[in-house]
Amino acid sequence: MAFLHAVLLLLHVVTAAAWFGLGLRLGGQARRVGSLENGAAAALAEEGASAVRLMGVFLLLTFVFSMGVLGLGGGYPGQWQYHIASVLIVVLVIVQYAMIRPAWIGLAGAAASHSDTDRYRKRIAGSIGIGHLVWLALVVLMFWNRFAATV
Repeated sequence: MAFLHAVLLLLHVVTAAAWFGLGLRLGGQARRVGSLENGAAAALAEEGASAVRLMGVFLLLTFVFSMGVLGLGGGYPGQWQYHIASVLIVVLVIVQYAMIRPAWIGLAGAAASHSDTDRYRKRIAGSIGIGHLVWLALVVLMFWNRFAATV
């Protein structure tokens, strides 16, 4: 069981890092979509849409692996930080599917119809910022016991 726990923990961290990393360039890509010509804008919008889809997959895998790690590790008894982290990972899933994904779809549609892309660019940048802040809080909570033990 300890080996499976370690493997799930590793996969949890790798998929969470993949979500974070894919989101790093999304704001810049959104800005460029609005400044490019039709064909180039459509190609970059499609590349961004692929990144957003992968972010969703990695985030769902992160959630599944985290639940596996918690289940194999004995769950939540006396561990308030894991309760909060479980809520925050659900918040992150909501940010991904209710904010980032719809904003990117809107950006791609606006670019295709030659509409103003600025409002979607701002939504994407803000949503990614919120997601990265939640992700950072999750990392702190994940290592809370180690931080607290050193104080």
